[in-house]
Amino acid sequence: MKRIFIIFLALVMTSITTRVFADNEYPITFEQLPVLAQTFVKNHFPSAQISYCIKESRGYEVRFADATEIEFTKTGAWKDVDCKYSTVPESILKLIPASIPTYIKSVLPSTVITQVKIDGRRYELKLNTGLELEFNRSGAIIRMDD
Repeated sequence: MKRIFIIFLALVMTSITTRVFADNEYPITFEQLPVLAQTFVKNHFPSAQISYCIKESRGYEVRFADATEIEFTKTGAWKDVDCKYSTVPESILKLIPASIPTYIKSVLPSTVITQVKIDGRRYELKLNTGLELEFNRSGAIIRMDD
């Protein structure tokens, strides 16, 4: 009986330890970001003031004073730019298929893009109106949701 209790206790402790370290997030300096991420920030947000950088289990996050957030993969490739209260810079929109911003400007001319998220198979964009659009990798619209 004592042996079963010890095995059970060991399993519980292993489970708890795994969860704690799996979600391990901690602050880092800008210089500790991968070079690819540093270059992205310098090129697209040259004058923005960085509030903090975080190392996460799945990558990195950079947050600016204006609440803009950028998520990067472990290698430093961008995967999400969320400008919350402002427009995504044109230089970032040039990194996605040109048909996407063109479509948005023609169909929804009075809106601006506030978030661009890149996924393995699609692009997700959020507009200042709260409307969310999803496009495939070639730039064709898949879904529109509010």
